[in-house]
Amino acid sequence: MRTQPSFFFLVIVLFLSVTPGLQAAIEKELGNSLAYYRVTDPEADRTPVLDAIALRPALVLDLRSLSVSHGFVDALQIALARTPPPHAVRIVLLNATTSPVLVAALGQELPSVITLGPRSPSLSLDIAVAISNEDDLRAFNALATGTPVDKLINDSREKRRYDEAKLVQDHANGVTAPDSVLPAEAEDDTVKTEPTPSKKSPEAGKKAEPPPIIDLVLERAVQLHRSLLALKKL
Repeated sequence: MRTQPSFFFLVIVLFLSVTPGLQAAIEKELGNSLAYYRVTDPEADRTPVLDAIALRPALVLDLRSLSVSHGFVDALQIALARTPPPHAVRIVLLNATTSPVLVAALGQELPSVITLGPRSPSLSLDIAVAISNEDDLRAFNALATGTPVDKLINDSREKRRYDEAKLVQDHANGVTAPDSVLPAEAEDDTVKTEPTPSKKSPEAGKKAEPPPIIDLVLERAVQLHRSLLALKKL
């Protein structure tokens, strides 16, 4: 006699299909042999992330807004504590909603590990980025919903940048990078002269487009890696 699937089985299948925490990890290539790996489910992603640490010398490990078990923290800490290959760098992204036990574990001395995230009184980071928690979360979610990574780390507007060589030098000296400064060739946008009404362009009356979503934390990680390459540290 043919049996029908039980109600309990159907509930389990539905649960697995809609539970956000069970979404697949996000893997990207950021250029110059720099890999990106975002953990979304600590238990399901444990083996892949440990493999990434072992096999990818240059790695951005995104642990922002991640809740974890002590087992995952222990496994991650052991993997990061192993002697890395020559010229390795592991840039670990954290934020204020990353599990405190994970933040504490990554606050210890680990070879070739640099922690980076939004500036927050609850975080002790190697490099703190001047971005609000709200903007960071918006950019963090944008990648998960399909925004290409290139759009999130390349701002076409004229923007302030921190001198990359100095960033690396400051980090080596234990100095947290301050807010970015305007490059020498950038226009000082603190002083603007409004055009006279007769000279306003036809576009002046149009509604301004919202600024693009930029993941400043991930962008800073990519800039840091490029700086290390330029300085022949990798």
